[in-house]
Amino acid sequence: MTTKIHIGMRKIKSVLAVGLSFVAWQGIRLFLPGLDIHPIFAYVYSISEIRESSEETRKFGKLRIRATLVGLVVGLLFIAMSVFITSKLDMNNLRLCVEFAVILIATLCSLCVAEILKCENFCGDASVITVICMVTHNEENIYLYAVMRVLQTLIGVFSATIINAFVMKRKRGILQESHNRN
Repeated sequence: MTTKIHIGMRKIKSVLAVGLSFVAWQGIRLFLPGLDIHPIFAYVYSISEIRESSEETRKFGKLRIRATLVGLVVGLLFIAMSVFITSKLDMNNLRLCVEFAVILIATLCSLCVAEILKCENFCGDASVITVICMVTHNEENIYLYAVMRVLQTLIGVFSATIINAFVMKRKRGILQESHNRN
């Protein structure tokens, strides 16, 4: 059984977008040399935002950015609430229960706010960012870590937008005409 691998423009654009995200993140690290956060989200969103056209990339990129900002704001609010509440509790089991409840309520809040702000299919992304902000943080720089995660999303979306806008735009009329002649 032979498998043919086709390396088309979407794959090439995805690789270029990841490369641009890498370069952008390294540029940020020049100004913040102690920044020790892997830019995984920049890579993920640079790949997932490559669309069939630059218009689609811009449209969905704006929705993802809106949802990401919702997730950040809700996440930061609930981080502050969680830190405040758990600092007042003595028992570990009670602290764990409160953290559990706060994560569930924060997830629901981010989904509702994203829906109100018409984030469309990206409401889930808002809650993902909220949960990521709350559970994957460095205790010393809780808020900086959350903002850096969102910055990675923005880098990924902007990288995909730039690559999709400038790298071999798809010309449907020409491709269709040459295909119809055969």
